Amino acid sequence: MTHGSTAVCRFFASLFIGLGILFILPVFPAHSRPLIIEGLSEAPLKWQQDGEIRGVDIDIMKAVLAEMQISDYEFRLVPSGNRLLYNARTGASDIVLSLSLSPERQEFLDYPNEAHLLLDWRFAIRKTDSDRISFNDFSDLAGLHIGAAAGFSYTPAFWNSGLNIETVAKNNLLIPMLLRGRFDIVPLNYMTSLYEAQQDGLADQLVFLYPPIRQAAYYNVWSKASRYHGKESFQRQYDAIIDRFQKDGTIAAIIESYLGTEGPRKIHYSQ
Repeated sequence: MTHGSTAVCRFFASLFIGLGILFILPVFPAHSRPLIIEGLSEAPLKWQQDGEIRGVDIDIMKAVLAEMQISDYEFRLVPSGNRLLYNARTGASDIVLSLSLSPERQEFLDYPNEAHLLLDWRFAIRKTDSDRISFNDFSDLAGLHIGAAAGFSYTPAFWNSGLNIETVAKNNLLIPMLLRGRFDIVPLNYMTSLYEAQQDGLADQLVFLYPPIRQAAYYNVWSKASRYHGKESFQRQYDAIIDRFQKDGTIAAIIESYLGTEGPRKIHYSQ
């Protein structure tokens, strides 16, 4: 046999061996990988403590996954909103936790019908001022020194109210400055601020006024680019499960486990 013939034989032998290996290798379906669920760190909704990701959003999603008998999943906290949305846009994540409804985001995200949380922003005052400060309309706040965080939208009506509003660089400065008497009243995200005040031992010094200045529904949304095999099945079941969790008190109990009985009273939301 010539050298050329030997080389050809070796080539075809290698080809057949390669094809044989290819055919006997297992083909893993898309659902063999974990379901990737991402969010931004914000206690008590989701944060990492002692190496474990926990929070209201996490517990609600775990309860949903248990109902669907999905056990292979991974929660991830990402460092920025831009990274969170980039991962969803490209399909690097499957589900994004707790986003408000946005026409721009609907271009690359699938929103369910049911929101799992209704979050609100309320004015907070010192407990010692609860007999002199109340809120039903912005005119009730005339003459008060109001603190607000720069870059927070709150509502256009708030910024255009003509009230005595002073901005600070960071939102986490508002409660300390309120309690020191620098401000009379400050707008805060109710759930996260109540939790932080409880952790810092300050909740007994604060009163959150009702009604809220803003409310927004928050959804667990799917990346349209996700190639997770069980996506359609998940989406078919999700709304009914969340609706049941709202009605049977499952979500209320999860919130109460983090905030106690002082947590939000109006928890149910259905679009």
